[in-house]
Amino acid sequence: MLRRQNRQKKTPAKAPRARGRRFPWRIVLFLVQLAIYAGGPAAFLYGFALYVQQSGLFNVKVIQVDGADFLREEDIIAQSGVTNGDCVFLLRPATIRQNILAMPFVSTCRVNRVFPDRLEIRIKERVALATLLVNNRLFELDQDCTVLRELGPEDAHVGPLITAESELDYVEVGRQMPHESLKNAVDVWRAFSRTSMAGDVTVSEICAEKGNKISMTCDELNCELRWGRGNIESQARKLDVFWRIEKGRLPFREYIDLRFGDDVACR
Repeated sequence: MLRRQNRQKKTPAKAPRARGRRFPWRIVLFLVQLAIYAGGPAAFLYGFALYVQQSGLFNVKVIQVDGADFLREEDIIAQSGVTNGDCVFLLRPATIRQNILAMPFVSTCRVNRVFPDRLEIRIKERVALATLLVNNRLFELDQDCTVLRELGPEDAHVGPLITAESELDYVEVGRQMPHESLKNAVDVWRAFSRTSMAGDVTVSEICAEKGNKISMTCDELNCELRWGRGNIESQARKLDVFWRIEKGRLPFREYIDLRFGDDVACR
């Protein structure tokens, strides 16, 4: 007889129960300790900042200005924006420097904080070299063609009057003039000022005309001096030698032209 084999059904194993997630106490404890350690210095710095601002011990008491000859010290201090109520710790030297450099007569500026209550401002002024004439208005220029200020009708002007082509329609105080013709005229004046002839004559006007010609007019001469736009220093030396050879007597009625190499054309 065939025996029936009792096959027992296999029941699937039950999955283990998931354990409940534990609260991350270690992480919380670490964060609390970190906040305590960091909060100590932060609290100290905050308290120190309040003390610095409210105690008045670090308020500016002295503002020293060096290098001011033409400008007034009180004008420079006012331009800096610093007052006696300001805290030295909170001053920004870069901002103060930019404020002062906005003054047309200031070429360079250095600002130093000297704790606990001192501010030092050191400037280098621009020096007026010549006077620009544009549309019947007078403006002082330095050697870099920076416009320093506008002169009134009764103000005495510095150096010769410089005129140029019609391209000089707009002049702004405090700005550097980018015009090549004006730069050439200023370079001519600078080169001529270093000659011995400059001590004997008075230059009244320098005109940068169109083309390769710069005309100089002197009160003591009946003729104009004509310069070229290149090799200005060599032209100045050539003129000085010519002046010494002629012993200061130039009987010419129209011009002395320095634009032709080593030669001097006269008429």
